[in-house]
Amino acid sequence: MHSTLITKDDNKFGLIAGLHLIYVNATGFDRLKRGGSTPYPDGTMFTDDVRDFSAEDGNYLEGAARKAITLMVKDSKKYASTGGWGFQAWAGGDSTKPIATDTVKQCFNCHVPQKVQDFTFSKYLE
Repeated sequence: MHSTLITKDDNKFGLIAGLHLIYVNATGFDRLKRGGSTPYPDGTMFTDDVRDFSAEDGNYLEGAARKAITLMVKDSKKYASTGGWGFQAWAGGDSTKPIATDTVKQCFNCHVPQKVQDFTFSKYLE
């Protein structure tokens, strides 16, 4: 499953400006589709492939440059202190360049208001 979000400017929440291609794995897809407040199953992963973009004739076009890859992984025991979710982001998608040095401050604190949706922002749209 994949959805798209565009942010033009970096913002106070730390969301990287760009074209966001957001994916969920098969483990979490049925829960996403159902919606509601039921927790996602352990093993669910959301990833955000953040790309450069341009605007042309009222259309947003995906750029070739990858700005970052972010990941949320559900493990209710390992990440109990952050709602069961582990977080990380990598500059340019390079696994040797982690962006988050304090995932509570840089990631989880922005997800806290989404507690009713198991700390996720994504919603299934038909």
